[in-house]
Amino acid sequence: MTNDQHRCFCDLAPLYALDLLDLEERLWVEAQIVDCPDLAEELASYAVAVELFPYSAEPVPMAADLKERLFDRLGLEPPDIVEDLVTTPTPAEQQVFALRSQELQWFPLYSTGMEFAVLHSDPIERMRSVVVRSGAGLSYPRHRHDRPEEIYMLEGKLAIEGETYSAGDYIRSTPGSVHTSMFTVTACMFLVRASMDDEYF
Repeated sequence: MTNDQHRCFCDLAPLYALDLLDLEERLWVEAQIVDCPDLAEELASYAVAVELFPYSAEPVPMAADLKERLFDRLGLEPPDIVEDLVTTPTPAEQQVFALRSQELQWFPLYSTGMEFAVLHSDPIERMRSVVVRSGAGLSYPRHRHDRPEEIYMLEGKLAIEGETYSAGDYIRSTPGSVHTSMFTVTACMFLVRASMDDEYF
């Protein structure tokens, strides 16, 4: 029995919104949303609730002498200017997220025969970046764009609405537009940045 059989979306969705899941669990939640777009609405409700947490508490006024008392307790002399406390982070301290190619987790894209790997999801902006890979002659599901969709071709050839695109080509679709014909001419791989609220037919 796999771990997936023990997972429940309703249990993990609140933890996803609170950013308390590990990478494997986050990707599993995102895969469920791709397979069942209706679940995105449930996840969005949790995200909204998390956003409201800071506003549910009564504001606490800050004491005017807080800085002086803090330095006194630490036995330090307060600096003359605030800039003394500001340091520029070194490159090693800067926050960078990297996902190596061997770390990508691939999931089936509906029943198309294609596969996708999630690079990044933003539940607040409702946008997701994924890589799609596919053999030749497979069709991507028809869909309507809720927000701008961006595709960057990495390998192979992809036909969209009668136009064929190759490695290095960039395609941007406007909100409300529909992709009715999108299929692989050859085996290919492409990057997609799109809304989590796109409508699939």
